[in-house]
Amino acid sequence: MARTSQRPVIRTVRGSAVLSMAMCLVGTLVAVPGPAVAAAPQPASELVLPAEQRAIPRATRILNAGTTGFLWAQEDDDRLLWTEYATGVATALDQRLPEPVRYDIDGWWPSAPSFHPGWYGAGSDTVAVYSAEPSPRVALLQGASGGSTVSLPEGRSYQGTFGDTVLTRTDDLAYHLLRAGTDTAVTGLPADVIEVSVEDGDNRSVLLRYRTGDPSDHWGHWGLIDLAAATFTALPDRPDPDNGWEVSGFRLAAEAVLRLRSGRGKLDVLDRSDPSAQPYTIDTGFFTYEATHGIVGSHVLSIEPVWPGNSIYRGQPLWAQSVDAPEHRQATVMRPAAHQIVQAPDGSALVAGAHQYVDQGDLDWGIYRITQAADGSVERHRVTPVQPMPAQIHGLALGSGILSTADNSTVYAPSSAIGVYRSTWLTTPADGGAPAVERATLDAPVDSNDGSCSKYNNPRCIPMFADGTGYHGRESSTASRLMMLYANGANGWGPTIDPRASSIPSLADLSGRYTVINDGTRSMQQIGEFRYGADGVVLQRREFVGAAVWGSTLWSGSAASGEVTATQLPAGATLESFTTSNGCAATQLQAVGRWVHWVCVDDWNDTRGSGVYDRTTKRHIAAPARDVLLGDGYLVEQVGGPNGGLRLIDLHGERPARMLVGADDLDPDGGPRTTWTVDRFGGGVAYVDRQQRVHIVRTGIPASGLSVIDSTVANAAANWSGAWWLSKPAASWQLTFRDAAGATIRTLSGSSARGLLRASWDGRDSAGKAVADGTFTWTLTAQPADGVGSVLSVAGPPVPAPPAQLKATKTPSISGTLAVGSTVKAVPGTWSPAATSYAYQWSANGTAIKGATSTSLKITASVVGKRLTVKVTAKRSGHPSGVATSAASAKIAKGKAPKATKKPTISGTAKVGRTVKALVGTWSPKADSYRYEWRLNGKVIKGATAKTLKLTSSMRNKKLTVTVIARKSGHVDGKATSKAVTVRR
Repeated sequence: MARTSQRPVIRTVRGSAVLSMAMCLVGTLVAVPGPAVAAAPQPASELVLPAEQRAIPRATRILNAGTTGFLWAQEDDDRLLWTEYATGVATALDQRLPEPVRYDIDGWWPSAPSFHPGWYGAGSDTVAVYSAEPSPRVALLQGASGGSTVSLPEGRSYQGTFGDTVLTRTDDLAYHLLRAGTDTAVTGLPADVIEVSVEDGDNRSVLLRYRTGDPSDHWGHWGLIDLAAATFTALPDRPDPDNGWEVSGFRLAAEAVLRLRSGRGKLDVLDRSDPSAQPYTIDTGFFTYEATHGIVGSHVLSIEPVWPGNSIYRGQPLWAQSVDAPEHRQATVMRPAAHQIVQAPDGSALVAGAHQYVDQGDLDWGIYRITQAADGSVERHRVTPVQPMPAQIHGLALGSGILSTADNSTVYAPSSAIGVYRSTWLTTPADGGAPAVERATLDAPVDSNDGSCSKYNNPRCIPMFADGTGYHGRESSTASRLMMLYANGANGWGPTIDPRASSIPSLADLSGRYTVINDGTRSMQQIGEFRYGADGVVLQRREFVGAAVWGSTLWSGSAASGEVTATQLPAGATLESFTTSNGCAATQLQAVGRWVHWVCVDDWNDTRGSGVYDRTTKRHIAAPARDVLLGDGYLVEQVGGPNGGLRLIDLHGERPARMLVGADDLDPDGGPRTTWTVDRFGGGVAYVDRQQRVHIVRTGIPASGLSVIDSTVANAAANWSGAWWLSKPAASWQLTFRDAAGATIRTLSGSSARGLLRASWDGRDSAGKAVADGTFTWTLTAQPADGVGSVLSVAGPPVPAPPAQLKATKTPSISGTLAVGSTVKAVPGTWSPAATSYAYQWSANGTAIKGATSTSLKITASVVGKRLTVKVTAKRSGHPSGVATSAASAKIAKGKAPKATKKPTISGTAKVGRTVKALVGTWSPKADSYRYEWRLNGKVIKGATAKTLKLTSSMRNKKLTVTVIARKSGHVDGKATSKAVTVRR
């Protein structure tokens, strides 16, 4: 993630912001590496993919904030790290934690004394490392440098180191200070103390929480040990003497003491030099009692823990409230941040968090120093980065060189998503060397229903299958009990099958388009076909038996005998069969090319026999039964124990069995399809190591030759298509069509094909012309990507001649009157061969008229002055359609003028001073609008064009008429005149 030096303005949740924020980087950001692991030699035939970043940031514990640096530890690491503020450089101490830091992603830490306040020092650069053996003692270092050792007197327990003072306690709860060779008893503690513990401390004071023997006082009390004076002074922990529950704790800062009144939703800032003085009080009612608090300058800092119930696992906002501001409004300092605020001697605070919040994706996590600037604003300075935790691999699959993984990176919200699926395309080196990454994608989210995932006891929870063509599935069904595949590189669902199982179904095997599905009770079984772009189908529904698919070959055991039978899908024709070596009923099968691995397990889950059947030699090979995956010419077995790992067995018998991966390199939490898998489509082995890296290892055992394991061909020349499922990747391919004489008429070619090769032919030759009648043949050739074996060559049955395309022997034409209001008709013309149906599209001046697809067209005003054409598509079943267009018509003329079927009249009294009105009469066709012309004695009255006319004295005794002009769009104007009336006095 890119970092920025811009100064963002703090966003305020309640009210306007009262703080400005500045962010800057301090020193050189030196990454702290993970725990040291002995480097193993990496063979040339191995590719190692780095781990992704876990969605939830790496947990940290800041153990001591000193003057020039701080001590901290990080999740999954047992080192103590000292980091200088000025440089950000971390140095690992020689001393280590008793065990690596463990973190529960719900926000909990395992109980450990090493997290107690002051256990590794507090409030200075003095780092304390306690050892109980051979005798209790504390090594005092200066940062990462050497120092002195303080031995604890007999009968004392270690309570922490504060500044350069070691705090000890006797069994009778008496505290002593050890420093500079002196042993000083702390005075002033109440005589009836019955419970006491260290709650906070720095180089000046130690904060104790205690209870007294007073039976009426059930609530805690707090006080400070003054390290310089070795005296104890009680703190004002009863602001309301009658409500001891009100105060929940105190926190120390450089110049202040925070009194937490969680019961009241308040926080008091006390003057450390005079805690009894009137405090500043701010409202903390919007925080829970689990929030932690600190202070820098005049700003109180607060942060909540993660909230699993709300799917908030990546941290919470760090808030600031100004003590001086009258409304104490909140502002965001950093989002997200970890649930820890550690005060430093200079008044600053240390907090782990991210530079910038992202809802999904990688967080740039680091440890920041929070300070108050000279202008009163709050600043954050990044001191050092925190390296991310590797994302946990939940499952993986490998097919035709495409690696699919499910991990807990990018997003974590258990109610919906617990990570993402990823795809990595690998090269297939022809020299047998290590593959390389061709490309990689982040795909769909991992749904919480995709496996029985639990962060407590089942991290390897999504057994995965590769179909060999760029799709992958997982053992579990969807929440709606569908079996579903994801396409590599896609972020949505792929093809599905509804097995309609009586109990929760599970995927048992997958190859190409075919799959074996078992129901949850293993009493019933479905053989299904995934159909891309459509719903998949169940081809067979039967009682449970051992079953496996390889391409279109289905291998099935028998419930009653040791017979194992191969049938051809989808029809089910029998191909061949064999019997297990000891006649036991095979309940588990795997198939790859010439090899079939079989296992017999009884109802008590005891193994009754196992082996590998070689279809070429017709012989059985002894083989293990459990934790085994079958590859092309090899078998991989996971062996337990310190000397175990992944054992490779050469089925050709040319190489002795060997440990391909040692136990120290293999992540022990898992098994086949979750921690490791094989690429049975001509590839090697993939496994996950303890650092969550994925290794791709070549076996050194040559794969079988390239072959077709399933195919479909639509054998029609006009629309010929074919699909071939391959046993392993092809580097290139070529499809050749020839006529009956053997002459090549068309060649199609393509580059690499991973498991599936598709091609189509439109019945045209290389020049784009339709081929003449006749019979044609096709041949497919493909080069194996790994260079092993001969070139694949497959010939198909003759392709029948393509049916003739319809052609117009007489061009379509247009009949009818070419004027607005008229209806014209398309004459389709004559076609060879004869058409059985037609489709039409009318156009005006070459532009298609929307919706004009009928045999006739009523001419509207919109095409006046334009020329019409009609395009006719002639159709006949089994033949390519033909298209022809009529000649352009003459320009469309205007329609006939509207005619008055009832003449206009003059309404009203024709008398001087009166107003008369024109009644338009009735017109056919109906007019859109009207104009008026008034006349006296046949002469037009100038300006008299309205519907009404006021009669004047000059009109007396004259003949008055009105002419109505009827207008209709696209038509000639119509006219009609009323009868004359005489204007009277």
